[in-house]
Amino acid sequence: AANTVYYGVAHVRRPAIEYTDSHLNQLWESYFNGDDKQMIDFFYEDREDALRRATALDKRIVTDAQAVGGESYVKVVSAALRQAYGGIEMVGTVNRPWMMLKEISSDGNCQTVDVIYPHFPVQLYLNPTLLKYLLDPLLDNQEKGFFPLKYCMHDLGSNYPKCIGHQDGHQEDMEVEESANMLIMMSAYVRATNDTEFAKKHYKIAKQWTQYLVDHGLITGNALTTDDFLGKIVNSTNLSAKAIVGIGGMAQLAEVTGNDADRQHYRQIAEKYVTEWIRLGEDPSNKHMKLSYNKANTWFMIYNLYADVLLNTKLVPESIYKQQDEWYQQVMNVYGLPLESGQPDTKYDWIMFTAASSTNTKLRQSLFDRTAKWLRETPTRVPFSDCVNTITGASPRFLNRPVIGGVFAPLTIKH
Repeated sequence: AANTVYYGVAHVRRPAIEYTDSHLNQLWESYFNGDDKQMIDFFYEDREDALRRATALDKRIVTDAQAVGGESYVKVVSAALRQAYGGIEMVGTVNRPWMMLKEISSDGNCQTVDVIYPHFPVQLYLNPTLLKYLLDPLLDNQEKGFFPLKYCMHDLGSNYPKCIGHQDGHQEDMEVEESANMLIMMSAYVRATNDTEFAKKHYKIAKQWTQYLVDHGLITGNALTTDDFLGKIVNSTNLSAKAIVGIGGMAQLAEVTGNDADRQHYRQIAEKYVTEWIRLGEDPSNKHMKLSYNKANTWFMIYNLYADVLLNTKLVPESIYKQQDEWYQQVMNVYGLPLESGQPDTKYDWIMFTAASSTNTKLRQSLFDRTAKWLRETPTRVPFSDCVNTITGASPRFLNRPVIGGVFAPLTIKH
């Protein structure tokens, strides 16, 4: 008769993280008083329960994904889940658990804000508390004054697991990008959990970052976006969309904490900015938004509209969504929607953000189907690449990154 043999792999690293003002161990140590053998025994004895939990999780995801985008979308999330969680680990203590993230492939940065941002839909969908555990280290570091600048820091350190921050202020600056990302994720977390204490606790720094967006979010100038491989973009239309929704997110944080004057103030600014944004950002053809305010006859995937839909800020008018949806169908390639005009490359995290915020069922299904087709046909044999050529299917850069959690974005929206 066949025998079943169990293998376990344990990974112990002490300390797990070098933080700016302390060392942090892996979270399990706090549960087992640092006793490796106890941990291994527990892990082994838990195997049947663990399998039951895993099967229940699989079933939940497959059922939800099937309802949103059929078999194609099931394939996409199935290929992404393990990778999304492969780049994170739990550290700290039972009383203060943190989740740390390594950027992977693009570089080895720790807790990169604009990698957490494309990653966060998977946490929001499965367990929003884990999103808080990802944001906490960044909030802690900046609230303690370890970062000298007014906007949000880019990452907690250039080389994981040395998460020692940037006390000298020298880093890869994404001033508008990261400040808006944090505000959007903070508001998304509070909306999902009603954790008003969190909103109160971090209200001061949220206001600080919002002020930066009020000053620099509509006209961003020569700035890096999360798509830093494109270099700096002058007055990126997509980046400003994120900044405006970030200000709208602050209005929501003001609302749940009872700061009504702030709520009104930020909401009015966001509404005023949207009107300007359309005037500056719409192409003269009236068929799509431009890549940049300064360049006619260009377009970009305005994936930052996802935040407007997710937070239900309703800042961007329906007509813009409709217009974008129609345009995207005209510029589609075999393996999906390119990121920008004149280039074949795309990002699958942003494609799924776009699918999530689209109300056009035909476009959504096309994005799911083409992504699944790429997974089947790509000539590049690497872990789920988020950046691919939509014509050849090759992956020019980036593999195995936690940003792939972004493909869960359609599961975070109730259509």
